[in-house]
Order: sequence, then structure tokens, then C-alpha cells
Amino acid sequence: MGNEKRLLSAGFMAILAAGVGFAVRGAIFGNWAGEFGFTNTELGAIGGAGFTGFCFGIVIGGMLADKFGYGKLVMLAFALHVISAIVTFAATGATHDATEVAKAAAKASGYNFLFWGMFLFAYANGTLEAVANPLVATLFPKNRTHYLNILHASWPAGLVLGGMVGWIFGGSWS
Repeated sequence: MGNEKRLLSAGFMAILAAGVGFAVRGAIFGNWAGEFGFTNTELGAIGGAGFTGFCFGIVIGGMLADKFGYGKLVMLAFALHVISAIVTFAATGATHDATEVAKAAAKASGYNFLFWGMFLFAYANGTLEAVANPLVATLFPKNRTHYLNILHASWPAGLVLGGMVGWIFGGSWS
């Protein structure tokens, strides 16, 4: 029973990390609004890319899990997380003394980087979810509901931890 519990723990930590990531990104929306001049609509679209990516990750990952195997999907999710970080950190705002044209270009570029960074991040998290759910259900067939509940308790725990991290490190809540 040792490997089953280790795999449950790995799934728990992956979903916990996803919750932390979503909450931290949500906590810094105000910072992005200030740096890039985004409207609430633009911030909503960036956040919506996260929910859309998560949905696609679960659906597509679920369809591919048996064909390619869980390990390959986990490696894909890891690669997508790395790419999403690179894309997100590539977003840079214009300096305060920049021309209006440069500010508009930085805003448009920043929007695209943050939108696609959020989408890729969420797609990777959805892919991990597509692996963790059937894995835990298969590992614990006699107590499936109990262990799936343990697995999914990590999502709200990650949201709380990520929210605290965002708050501590100066995330704006407006």
C-alpha cells in the first residue's frame, strides 16, 4: 500500500500547487492593472483564459490518458508549466516616461503574454487533474470516494495558501 499513498500524495501536492498558482495569479491582477493599464474586462479575459485552459486540459488529458499513459501526461504538464512561466515573465510594461504609442504596444504585448501564460498554466493544471482523478480512483477502488475527497481537499487548501502568499507579498485585492 506504500506506492498508492505516495501517488495520492503526489496528486494532492500537484492540485495544491495548482490552487496556490491560481490564487497568486488572481491576487496580482491589481498589480497587472497598474503596470499595464488593463481594464477589469481585460483582467477578466486573462482570468477566463485560466478557466478555459483548465477545462481543455481536463477534457483533452482525459481522452489521452489511456492512450499515452499518465507519466507522459505528467511530463507534458511539467513542460507546459515551465513554458507558462516563461511566457508570463516575458510580459513587461512600458516605463512611465514612454510615449503613448509605446505604452499601448506594451499593454497589447503584455495582455497577450499574460493571457497565453494563464491559459498554458491552467491547461497544465487541467492535465494533472485528468491524471490524478482516474489514478486515485484506480488505486483505491474499495474506498474511492474517500480518497478522491482527500485529493480534492488540496484545491481549496491551495487557494487559501496562495491567497495568503499574494496578500503577504503585496498583491492588490481591488
